[in-house]
Amino acid sequence: MAEIGFDFDWVDPEGVNGPELSATWASLGIRVGDSVVTRVLDNRAKTVRDFVYVPLYPLAEWLAANWWFLSSEYRNPDRERDADFLRRHALGTGREGYAYPDLEVVSSGSRSRLIWRAGALQWGKVEFLDGGQESVDSDQLRHACSELIDGVLRRLAALGVAGTPLEEEWEAVQGADDAEARFCETAAGLGWDPYALGDPEREAVLLLAGELGDLLDEAVQALGASDPRSQASAITSALDEAKSSGPCLGSLRPYHEEFVKDTAAGLTPWDTGYDWARRLRRKLDLDGQPLPDMGALADALGERLDGANQPASSLDGAPLVDGVVAWNDDESASVALRRSGEQGRRFGLCRAIAEALGSHGTGALLTRAHSERQQRNRAFAAEFLAPASELKRRAASVVDGEDVDEMAEEFGVSSWVIQHQIENHRIAQLSERAVG
Repeated sequence: MAEIGFDFDWVDPEGVNGPELSATWASLGIRVGDSVVTRVLDNRAKTVRDFVYVPLYPLAEWLAANWWFLSSEYRNPDRERDADFLRRHALGTGREGYAYPDLEVVSSGSRSRLIWRAGALQWGKVEFLDGGQESVDSDQLRHACSELIDGVLRRLAALGVAGTPLEEEWEAVQGADDAEARFCETAAGLGWDPYALGDPEREAVLLLAGELGDLLDEAVQALGASDPRSQASAITSALDEAKSSGPCLGSLRPYHEEFVKDTAAGLTPWDTGYDWARRLRRKLDLDGQPLPDMGALADALGERLDGANQPASSLDGAPLVDGVVAWNDDESASVALRRSGEQGRRFGLCRAIAEALGSHGTGALLTRAHSERQQRNRAFAAEFLAPASELKRRAASVVDGEDVDEMAEEFGVSSWVIQHQIENHRIAQLSERAVG
């Protein structure tokens, strides 16, 4: 993974008003791996440089104010349309008239995705020249941000600027003990500011941990902030449905410990999913055999999967949760899935298989959030149902929409799955008709 770094030097503020701003005026360069996020064209000087002139105080305050969101709030389909989510994760929303880059930071767990975009600022002094995206280690990102905030606070102290909101915000973050940090992470995961909650919201955060247990971290990324407790109840009801009437994946019991223990270190979540799918196919002697319907999948696993056709009605109360995996007393996993078509049920069941292999004994959720765990189980399902090696055998160098649809029908998956497998594994070039 790439590393992020903030390079800055204090410079003359040239008459900038405001003690926090003038004290922290600096040249700022932001680099992510080999990329320079702050590479700009200075329209007045007609030069290109790798840094911008800005006060660092607004940047440090934005980082401190959004600290828990940047580490604990992930993407999901609802948040993609939420302006407040963007405000919490996009540095450009906190520019305050200064030349900060259009940089977006969203965690998915141990990795954080950074996206930056080229473009001219409205006032026209500089134009950011490069766009890009990279994954960085979340711990390294937090360390780099902490160093910048500490540097700004030392600068303020040296110049006699005290009692700033930044100082108060950062003290609260740094002073949180384990229990308070856990509370803040849960609240931020829901999209709530942990320092601005009323009593009902505080109570809800505290009660969720008791209700969801080990499922809490994944659940908060898929719960609606308007009524998280009712959605949590829907999840616990679905777990009961899984145990009472869901299909059982007992044939996977021999593989639980082996798959986790033998997974190579340093793999991305999606590469782990691909790896597990290929290994399970080999263990089941499937080679590249398509599994185009529920019967073929049941035969491959040696299981009765009739229960997969019965949707868990309780999941209607948790719109971003596609399924649950519950553990039975005999250490087998049972599954409950939301109502969907044949393709959706099979894809969801295969996501559950990944969780049965990798989350032995703790239960699991299948959600639409962009956490590493969900990335892993979606990649597993795609590769298990439509192996990249088999798609490569069938694909020409350029694939159009008709080709995609034919392969989707053969493997019993959606055209979307085939398209993403082709793109993610660089199997072929997709024509405009295939992606239009």
